Amino acid sequence: MRIIFVLTYPSHHGVADTAEWLRWDNRDKRMPGILTKLGVESELWALAPASLTTVAALDGVAPYPIRLFAPSNPTAKTRDQVSDTMVAAARTDPADLFVLVGSNGGAGFDLFDRVLRPDRRRFAVIIGGDYWSRIVPDAAFVFPETSVQEAKLTHPGWRFWRRSVPAARMQRLPKTIDTDRFAPMAAGKRFDVIATSRLSPYKKFDEIAALAETMRVAVIGDGPQAAELRARFPKVAWLGHVPNGQVPVMLAQARLFFHAGRRDYFPRAIPEAMACGLPVVAFDDRIGADVIPETCGLLVRDNDYRDKVAALLADPAAVEAMGAAARAHAVATHGPRSSEAACRTLIEVAA
Repeated sequence: MRIIFVLTYPSHHGVADTAEWLRWDNRDKRMPGILTKLGVESELWALAPASLTTVAALDGVAPYPIRLFAPSNPTAKTRDQVSDTMVAAARTDPADLFVLVGSNGGAGFDLFDRVLRPDRRRFAVIIGGDYWSRIVPDAAFVFPETSVQEAKLTHPGWRFWRRSVPAARMQRLPKTIDTDRFAPMAAGKRFDVIATSRLSPYKKFDEIAALAETMRVAVIGDGPQAAELRARFPKVAWLGHVPNGQVPVMLAQARLFFHAGRRDYFPRAIPEAMACGLPVVAFDDRIGADVIPETCGLLVRDNDYRDKVAALLADPAAVEAMGAAARAHAVATHGPRSSEAACRTLIEVAA
């Protein structure tokens, strides 16, 4: 049996340095290793600035090949980049199943249009952000991350043109966090509130800026809107790009984590902050209690988030209790082997 994972967004969408991306230890990297350890021939494919074939070797899973393909349209936006070389490789590869990581990246659409659909190849989709795209209904299996996504996929509502995905073809997939590296540590609290986000036009930071009027607020991340945001919101400490390995040290310098985005259903930054022992605050229009249990943080709304954050920060005992609960939840739910059940499902789907 052979299963190939394909990142639908390029590896350089979030970080330009391929060497740094290769060092990341996350779910995308662990699932092929878990499958390899279970006896399945597995690979991970992605777009990168330059072609490269290497081997992933993570603790606790088996080594497997990673193939990076140079984009055929490198000047396009990263989300729209595709690779003719990757398409050609997929067309001739004897894989029993392709697993598209992300529902709406250009490389995934291109692979679907040129190989998967015309050649009737079986594939699964791991939802990484937006829960729906035109490729999702044709997938043999779908892995959403949250109850909100499951409900929207099962019952599209007024969007009658969207085919629903039966519950029998879905399984919720936890995040995977290195809970040894993302862990509580002693540090001076330079910030009351910290956030992690790519600084792009698709994110909103007005709420972060409002908190910065009365609190010490910092944001980890870089992106095309960095200069504009620094100019618009000078009271926020914009920390820029921080290598993933150094993020826990920065998180430890804050009292709580505030999710800045309003488009995400379950950003990886949330369980990373939880694993570091920080209470997490997010808006309830996209984030549900399955992502942030009430013991681990706050789900807020536009009309109450400033008051609720201020009240929590004014209660050190509550911050400490929520942080401990958040750490316990991350370890129990999003640890290094959190995706093993999904990997066994993929074996069944591929068979």
